[in-house]
Amino acid sequence: MDGCNIAVIGATGAVGTVFLNILEERDFPALDVRLCASERSWGRKLTVRGEELKVEEATPQLLSEVDLVFICAGSDISRKIAPLAVAQGATVVDKSSAFRL
Repeated sequence: MDGCNIAVIGATGAVGTVFLNILEERDFPALDVRLCASERSWGRKLTVRGEELKVEEATPQLLSEVDLVFICAGSDISRKIAPLAVAQGATVVDKSSAFRL
């Protein structure tokens, strides 16, 4: 894979923060990174791979613009976002127990 567009759901939480650090450490081949979190974090800016990125809402439009969605949030969020992302054509990697079995 030469690169893909990714979204990180739960980017401002504890798991999301660790995920973003790993993304940088492993030099993940992302062409574009979109950060999503709850409404209280919308507009907040985080530095990822030396670039300042704004936290956004995980809308169907945003999900249609990415290839890969990493959900770093709880099961309730996963149950809501994962089907939307898949319907938009994205591959989803979920850290929660929502789809474990």
